[in-house]
Amino acid sequence: MLSYQHSYHAGNHADVLKHIILGDVLAGMFNKEKPLFMLDAFASRGIYALDSEQALKNREFDSGIGKLWELRNYGNPQGVARWFKLIATENPEGGFNRFPGSTALLHNMARELDRLTACDLHPQEFDKLRESFQANRRFSLLKRDAFEALKALLPPKEKRGLIFLDPSYEIKEEYRAIAKAVTQAHRRFATGVYVIWYPLLPAERHLDLFRELKASGIRKILRVELDCGDCFPEMQMSGSGMLIVNPPWHAEQAMKDSLNWVCDHLTDGKGKKYFGWLVPE
Repeated sequence: MLSYQHSYHAGNHADVLKHIILGDVLAGMFNKEKPLFMLDAFASRGIYALDSEQALKNREFDSGIGKLWELRNYGNPQGVARWFKLIATENPEGGFNRFPGSTALLHNMARELDRLTACDLHPQEFDKLRESFQANRRFSLLKRDAFEALKALLPPKEKRGLIFLDPSYEIKEEYRAIAKAVTQAHRRFATGVYVIWYPLLPAERHLDLFRELKASGIRKILRVELDCGDCFPEMQMSGSGMLIVNPPWHAEQAMKDSLNWVCDHLTDGKGKKYFGWLVPE
């Protein structure tokens, strides 16, 4: 959707779970010394200003990084510590005003042998993406529709890939559209690791995504989810989750540790968490 701008929501509880778990998945894939292709299909602007007018309008970051920042120097799980370090790197003078999104995370973690492509179709978001990052032979910035990019860029020449999908879901059909796109991509690139983020909203349309993927025939779909309940009553979104197709088994314990930590510290233990198979092997 070209009307959506993530700056109004950056740094919230969903971003916390999204970026920490994404980092855990990628770190698990690094267990093999082979080149990796990464696609951030809905990249947005990559880095967000939490002191901007948009971010300050609803201060959603108070439900996420704002609540957790004081814990950055404690003995945190590996994935959490990695996330805090990335934010600190973007803010050498202290604080967390420059908040790195998924593109920044993937770019920061990429090895010399890896390749990253970030796509966004929104004119303003893409312009900001180009301001934040310098494209080169290993890092492509494309003003391109995410669904079209999935068809055009897969399978990659590396034969190993991480595909990250976090659309706005502003229209209800997008849940089914994502499931259809992943199903089609999986037929061409069955060994790829697909990471799909989804929100928990009152309409519960994420269940459409679940049903479509269960019916697709794809196996090995892991579900990692946090429901914050009524911890943040001013927000319509109570929580979020990640569906991971072909999750690297080296990442399993790290993801569990991260989910437990996020649940304990964001919801003071009052939230509900889920870690298990949507579709087993």
